Amino acid sequence: MREIWLQRETSRVEIARNLGLDKSTISLAVNDLIEKGVIIETAEGSSGPQGGRKPVIIKLNKTYGCVLGVEFRPGSYTAVLVDMEGEVQSNRIGRFETHGESLATILVATLQSLVYELEASKIHLLGIGVGISGVVNAQEGIIKYSEPLGITRDFDFHEEVAQQFDIPVFVDNDANACVWGELAFHRRKELRDFIFLLLEFRDFDPSKDAVCNRISIGIGLVINGNVHYGHQYSAGEFRSLFRTKESVGQLSLTEDDHLKVLEDATVMERFLRELFANVGLIVNTLNLSHIILGGAFEELGDHTKDILEEEIIKNWPYPYPYDVKQHIWYSSFGERAVAYGAAGMVLNTLFGDMEVMEGRNHTINLRSNLMVF
Repeated sequence: MREIWLQRETSRVEIARNLGLDKSTISLAVNDLIEKGVIIETAEGSSGPQGGRKPVIIKLNKTYGCVLGVEFRPGSYTAVLVDMEGEVQSNRIGRFETHGESLATILVATLQSLVYELEASKIHLLGIGVGISGVVNAQEGIIKYSEPLGITRDFDFHEEVAQQFDIPVFVDNDANACVWGELAFHRRKELRDFIFLLLEFRDFDPSKDAVCNRISIGIGLVINGNVHYGHQYSAGEFRSLFRTKESVGQLSLTEDDHLKVLEDATVMERFLRELFANVGLIVNTLNLSHIILGGAFEELGDHTKDILEEEIIKNWPYPYPYDVKQHIWYSSFGERAVAYGAAGMVLNTLFGDMEVMEGRNHTINLRSNLMVF
């Protein structure tokens, strides 16, 4: 399954060659997947140099089913439905009100509402991925801490939320979800060591919201093709080196800076330079090949890349070996990056275990099925 997904279109012969397996073994597996409707035969390919029988091209059956990715923020969510090729079928932004209900009640009710709507539309839903801001043990399905969602001790997402559904439901940190999206949907072979920066400017009501929650910065890391979680699952949690006791939020910004950052160009430039000075240290220390900017970065203009390039080069003591700006990309998923990536982490897991695909195993974890490219 994973080989077919990576190649998009392939043949039994090519799969056998790439995986080093006997063609008869591959043929049995492929025929079983065709019978189940997961993949389809499309056309005949070209004969090899020796001539002979033309190979039959096979690919995923996009209509077999879809996965749902959901990002939860304080008071709102973004949901994206994608097919097995990663094409967006629908998306929405919704709100939810809290009237004293527990977080588990809110999450389950929101997800159930989305699931019921899809079932009414006769859509075969294969699984759900959830991305949230905070420290998440994706392997056990436990949210360790999330300031935006008010989680201050272990929240057992697997027990309180996932177990309420008859399809697999996974959770991960929002920036890590974005990383899954880049790995899963782009299938770029060169993406083995990179950093994903997620920037969100959240809806803010001064009468009831803490100003520090207006700006959210998340970091996701991929090292040697693997999402890096760290030994306590907190890799990517970010606070600036330049913060002081008077600072508010993740950077050295004051409360007044937070209120003016979107309107005052001087504050915005100071914000970006401080953030990217921290990022430059990470990029150079870990010798990362790419920097991917997601969320609100693209809306800030092309000078964002210029500032990031300057700060990365400034942090490096030698002549830089390549054009940095060519290795800075905007995520193609924009502000849907978290939800889209959450869908990607589900597809990655499904393609690694047919029991999950067929609904026979809901306990599989993410890290044991991480795709290494």
